[in-house]
Amino acid sequence: MGTPETSGTTRARGGLRFRLLGPVQVLVDDRPVPLGGSGARGLLAMLLLEPNQVVGLDRIVDVLWAHEPPESARTMVQGYVSRLRQRLASVDPSGQVRIVTNPPGYQLLIDEQLIDVTVARQLVADAWGAPAVRRAELLRAAQNLWRGPALADIGGRVRAPELAELRLTVLEGRIEADLELGRHNEVIGELTGLVEEHPFRERLVGQLLLALYRSGRRTAALGAYQRFAQLAASHSGIEPGPALRALHARVLRDDTTLLDPQAESTLSPRVGVVVPAQLPMAPAGFCGRELEQDWLDRLLAGMDKRTTAVALVAGPPGIGKTALTVRWANQVATKFPDGHIFAGLRGFDPRHPPADPAEVLAQFLLALGVRPDDVPMDLDERAALYRSLLAERRVLVVLDDARDSDQVRPLLPGGTSSSLVLITSRVRLDGLVAGLAARLLVLDTLEAATAERLIEETAGTPIKDTDREHAARLAELCGHLPLALRIVGARLAARPQWSLADLAGELADEHTRLGALDVEGADTSVRAALDVTYRALRPTLAGTLRLAGMFPGSWLGPYSTAALCGTDLTEARRRLRGLAESFMVTEVSPDMFVMHDLVRIYAAELAGIELADDERAESLRRLLRYYLVTAAAARRLLNPAAAERELDRLDHRQVPGPSLDTAQQAAGWLEREWTNLVAVAEAGSAAGAQDDLVRLARIVSDLSSGSRGLTAPLIWLAGFHLAGV
Repeated sequence: MGTPETSGTTRARGGLRFRLLGPVQVLVDDRPVPLGGSGARGLLAMLLLEPNQVVGLDRIVDVLWAHEPPESARTMVQGYVSRLRQRLASVDPSGQVRIVTNPPGYQLLIDEQLIDVTVARQLVADAWGAPAVRRAELLRAAQNLWRGPALADIGGRVRAPELAELRLTVLEGRIEADLELGRHNEVIGELTGLVEEHPFRERLVGQLLLALYRSGRRTAALGAYQRFAQLAASHSGIEPGPALRALHARVLRDDTTLLDPQAESTLSPRVGVVVPAQLPMAPAGFCGRELEQDWLDRLLAGMDKRTTAVALVAGPPGIGKTALTVRWANQVATKFPDGHIFAGLRGFDPRHPPADPAEVLAQFLLALGVRPDDVPMDLDERAALYRSLLAERRVLVVLDDARDSDQVRPLLPGGTSSSLVLITSRVRLDGLVAGLAARLLVLDTLEAATAERLIEETAGTPIKDTDREHAARLAELCGHLPLALRIVGARLAARPQWSLADLAGELADEHTRLGALDVEGADTSVRAALDVTYRALRPTLAGTLRLAGMFPGSWLGPYSTAALCGTDLTEARRRLRGLAESFMVTEVSPDMFVMHDLVRIYAAELAGIELADDERAESLRRLLRYYLVTAAAARRLLNPAAAERELDRLDHRQVPGPSLDTAQQAAGWLEREWTNLVAVAEAGSAAGAQDDLVRLARIVSDLSSGSRGLTAPLIWLAGFHLAGV
């Protein structure tokens, strides 16, 4: 990349450029464009700091008037926007740079390479890993973009501490390159001034210490260290960090290897002096997930070193999201030389509220070497500083158990970082996938052989060949869900006298299965894991799950759900997709949703406990009526020669159902819904709707004469009629 003065990207559109690193300016061929007062310049600065993003009007008002806006504030902002639009239209008639109204605020559409901040960050990214000569050249070009303090002429209205941090990052990186090139004498004066300006910046102190020692001023170097140590002790009661202490010890013992500029770096690799290593221990007894690990490997291999990659590992409770993510992260940790940070976001913790992003950012900043007193109070300022610290780092960030996209967004590094972010959640976080192009990996249950092996690994005892059948049955009863499999293995390990057959017998009863999938003294169980997700659902989704627990068939669709819930088709489809986002149901084909066996048992328990008898009966009556009306429509198409009966003339206006216009559509509906139809007929007696049951049996019995593939089951259903149901 060329310097800012010669780069093609910055000379685009007639030399149009935007400056924030100093006074806020718009330049055309190096001539400033009049922008108006500090209010308009402040608004432009806010939009330039978040290019192509919507900046809320309320936030604009709060920032420009320091949370004490006049009554006319919104009108004044509209005036600023109008004035800026006129200025931009005059310098860019093509309209490629423009301000658009995008509720709840405004959005500046712009090629970000026209902004000096973006150019500076790009230069920093280009310098990463380059030889010292090239690194010094690129970072000096970045340094020259500053024309004084950033946002210097808007009266402190808009604060952007990340720009000050970016400047220090550039300076430290350029000085580091100069030291590698043997320019220690040249940088001493500059470093002395910088240390006076930023007395607690340990990296600058270390660079000054090294430059003085290499210049033959060992006593001055030791004095610089002592001044910093005394200042740190008096101000914060702490001693210098480990890297600076180690450098001081080497100077103290006159370690002449420090005199070689080409020797290994004596300071920490990037900004600050701490390389965090926060990953939890990888879980023991991990089994399978080879395809998923390959997916993560390919993601890592395909990363652009200048761009943050974001991956979301999602799935239902107990599926093993954290186990997979932490295991893989530990395996690749060495590929992230600037460290790895971890946060449990407690998105679905029943005992604690979800983690506040501001608190998580404070922990991250401390882990990255920021002094406690230097951690900003405001969430946006913490996020900005965090992004600046990671701007030229390669860090692995693991965010476990995220609640929603809003909790995650402030914790993401900036666009010029070469970091990888791994997020786990029991919801899909579609906002991250759509808005930030996050890669999505949805975990499914384990394959049968892997599930049996997980039971064996957790139990700690090899499964005998004679017990293989019982092990397979146990894995099946657990629905191949890793959490359930581990609980079964733990129970076998704790009670060696129990056989696989004994435990399989206990789990065979659906009424007691969830109770059996618990371990005494453990923090979780399958029921507890499901309960946390259920309690986090919106009320309408929670109510839908309860009613779905009553459904006797093998899969749910929008029409059957609409009947169960007494709602319209659009709302029913919305609810099913909402449940799918939380993995309470899975869409196996368009508009066909199934529940995992353990989720189905859990939902049935909810229906029995939380629904009144009359509510359950009414829901079943609606369901039976839906199948009755739709079966009648199918009968008219498949057996038109049959005599028209009174029961065929059903009032279907209040029963949403599919459009069946041809015999082929009717046959398709019967084939798809047959198992559900039989199950509903079996369960229908509990609804107290015997007349509808008789009608259903009579209608379907007529269909048996004209449909070869359905003859046997239809005759069975007709037995309801023959038996006098």
